[in-house]
Amino acid sequence: MSISHPRRDSVLQQGGIAVIVDTQDARLIEEAKKLLHVLGDTSENPQYILYFGKRGVELKTPKHINHNGQRVDFSTIDMRVGAGNLSKKQPLPKAIGDYKSIIDATAGFGMDAARLAMMGYQVVAIEQSPIISAMLRDGLWRADQIPEVKRTIGNRLRFIETNSIEYLQQISKVEAVYIDPMFPPKRKKSALPPGHIQALQRIVGYDTPKQTQALFDAALQSTTGRVVIKRPTHAPAVARNPVAVHEGKLVRYEVYRPTENSK
Repeated sequence: MSISHPRRDSVLQQGGIAVIVDTQDARLIEEAKKLLHVLGDTSENPQYILYFGKRGVELKTPKHINHNGQRVDFSTIDMRVGAGNLSKKQPLPKAIGDYKSIIDATAGFGMDAARLAMMGYQVVAIEQSPIISAMLRDGLWRADQIPEVKRTIGNRLRFIETNSIEYLQQISKVEAVYIDPMFPPKRKKSALPPGHIQALQRIVGYDTPKQTQALFDAALQSTTGRVVIKRPTHAPAVARNPVAVHEGKLVRYEVYRPTENSK
């Protein structure tokens, strides 16, 4: 397992995160030790704090250390079959189609991966940030303690902490790959995204066009079915001749097949 260098503008490059352990839970203590082994000495003046406590692994700011923080919580997903975010009429599942095995190459906080698993897809989600990965593992563990959530996910979701390109290059062919790059705002003065997305951007940084293209190329080489890539509506297509485009209000999902686009 490898951990790649952080993306551009990541707070990891600035030493902007600290780890606080406020629990006797052996699982969380071990998770914190693993993270500290990767991060080394954490910041004395952090922008964010990864807090290991009674609510699990939470991302907090120093000003709100005594308040609940952001955490991965799959129990917040509307789990009614065919409703809302679990409807296969949504643009993302329409873009994936009938393929059942998916690699989510850019897991982030894992909500897309969890929704896909709840819809019946078999999902392997990849995240390279050790900070976000600790939150993902905790979120999946807590989901496993809630019978309804555990039953709905149904052992169809697995998180792996590694570099997506390296992973794709090493595995056998897969049915479908989903890519959701962390793209910067359209304008510097654009309204800030919701809190959890803003935090994710500060920790993992933005993906440059070159990084997105490299991951897209690796995905095309590894799939037998299709690559689905999420793009903001104002951005150009990642490649020529997508076989389908599924539009949402703010984003679109471009679909590519390896026969048309891989070398």
